[in-house]
Amino acid sequence: MNDILQEISKKINRSDDIALYCHTKPDCDALGSMLALYVALKNKGKNVSAYCDSPVPDKYKTLFKSEDITFPQKRVHDLAISIDASSIDRLGQCMKSFLSAKTQIVIDHHKSFERFASLCYVDETASACAEIVFQLLKSMKAIDVNVAKLLFCGIVTDSGCFSYSNTTKRTHEIACELLEYDFDASEAIYQVYRSVTSNKFDLKRRALAKAKFFEDKQIALICFTKEDFAVTNTTCDDTEGIVSELIDVDCVKVAYALSQVGDKNFKLSIRTKDNVDASDIAMTFGGGGHKFASGCRVNGYLEDIVEKIVKLAKDRI
Repeated sequence: MNDILQEISKKINRSDDIALYCHTKPDCDALGSMLALYVALKNKGKNVSAYCDSPVPDKYKTLFKSEDITFPQKRVHDLAISIDASSIDRLGQCMKSFLSAKTQIVIDHHKSFERFASLCYVDETASACAEIVFQLLKSMKAIDVNVAKLLFCGIVTDSGCFSYSNTTKRTHEIACELLEYDFDASEAIYQVYRSVTSNKFDLKRRALAKAKFFEDKQIALICFTKEDFAVTNTTCDDTEGIVSELIDVDCVKVAYALSQVGDKNFKLSIRTKDNVDASDIAMTFGGGGHKFASGCRVNGYLEDIVEKIVKLAKDRI
């Protein structure tokens, strides 16, 4: 095992009061990785807390025990571990709690990672943070069927069900090892990757009907407005994954999804292919992520934002 992971394992074994953190607006990899570590350490008799400043999205509540995830109180923990957060800002309102711990550790896999602890393990080649947590827990002999399912779900979503370019031979090998624990993988994949509510389907249909294309259809854009959310009884969380419909179009190299969260505030999701760097575009607005999947927040009028992001894509294709 990697020397840094060995050091992380030692610090965990020496600590009794451990706090785990994942990024705000958590996805399945963040939740699965954090809760896998939470369950594994609980099984070892550790006093463990799992924190996030955002609620568990509805689509994941059947998979994850949302009651296990709370908001931190005024308490100083022995050890704080951040999972799947590329920067300290991504912890949101949990940031102060993380920094107040006696020792901080960061585990991440984002290209745009910004160091915010003395001990960090970052592997950009990992398809999901769950791959890294798997290595750690395997070395600690702390994987059971519940832990395995949580890690598998994290890998499935962040690898696009093993279809994204970040999927490697190691990704498949880890998935195979996890499947040895004999949970219902088909059901897990359906829950996190295939199952869609009728409201989300209506939102998706409404957005795709308004899709715009630029530069001979090499750039694609969909926009979710407050009106779209109101009419379909959905939220910004329900936009997850819809942008992938655009990047799957054969001629599209850059796909954008703009989701309105305020009068002049939008969440921008970016998907790319053919060696166009999505994180490079996201970092223009202070965001980040992976080479082919990134995101950020953008402020301004919708028309101005569209003009700017189309130009950024045009300059890179």
